[in-house]
Amino acid sequence: MAQQGPPPARSGRPPTARGRGEGRAAGRNPWDVPVGTDEEYPPWAGPAVGPRWADPEAPQRGRHGLDDPPGPRGAGEDQSGEQDRARNAPPGFRSRMAAARSRRRSRIVWVWGGAAVAVAGIVTWLLFALAGSPATTAPVGGFVTTFQPGEFRTVPGACASVTPATLGQYLPGPRRMIAPHSLDGSAQSLCNWTLDAPPVYRVLAVTAQAYAPSGLASGNGSATRAATDAYLQALQAKRHPAKATHLPAAAVTGVPRLGTAAFAALQVVLVRGDATDLETVVARDRNVLVTIVFQGPHGHTGRYGPASPALLQAGAVAAARDVLSRLP
Repeated sequence: MAQQGPPPARSGRPPTARGRGEGRAAGRNPWDVPVGTDEEYPPWAGPAVGPRWADPEAPQRGRHGLDDPPGPRGAGEDQSGEQDRARNAPPGFRSRMAAARSRRRSRIVWVWGGAAVAVAGIVTWLLFALAGSPATTAPVGGFVTTFQPGEFRTVPGACASVTPATLGQYLPGPRRMIAPHSLDGSAQSLCNWTLDAPPVYRVLAVTAQAYAPSGLASGNGSATRAATDAYLQALQAKRHPAKATHLPAAAVTGVPRLGTAAFAALQVVLVRGDATDLETVVARDRNVLVTIVFQGPHGHTGRYGPASPALLQAGAVAAARDVLSRLP
């Protein structure tokens, strides 16, 4: 018998791998997937494993990196349709499936990564807008989140601001000074002086506060608007004290030429039968509020003599003027 040689290859395309079943009987690939050399596939299709038309009965690369033996699997193995298709697939099919899964995972990672970057950018912008910056322009809508020109970020030290001349005139004698700790850093300063030298008893308390822009402030929320709100609240509290304070309504008068706006309030407070004159002066200069409280006996009390309301008001106004003159 004459030895038959291999069938001639078709011109224009390489031989194709025959599938099993009908595919092999029909002499064509049952998945209609064209097969050829590695040069016909993009780089992501997987590593080169030889000609794509290799013998379909040759061992295939398994999912665990081992060569699967040809033929049907054991009865105990998973015989799902997907595994059957993968096992009977032409060479290179598994690598293309793995590459497709890798591309899908990459797209998911990029989508979520891009979303995370966008969210981080929005949060950063919001934090920057709320925190404010040295810029003086107002955001869209007219709401102010930064200090405006002429506004103060800090206040001078209250203890060093009241001059020795003022202290010597209105608290003559050996004074005891206390500087309470500020809870607002350099934006607030407090100082108290007490003179207990019979027949003179007086207490002077000074507070200076620089207000910052606030979303709770009226108007455009600027620092000056915040200080103005605090000034009006202090005025209201003197005219109509809360019941919990047990303080009488004050006699309020305006104080001209002291900061942007100022008022003085006199209250007569009774404590254990003793009457005390309580003089409060509140002055505002832009976003800074200076509050002076000067008190002394209303009348003769044991060893102490009275302090006239006019003297207390003059001393409080002098102390407020000293502090305002030291604003940076």
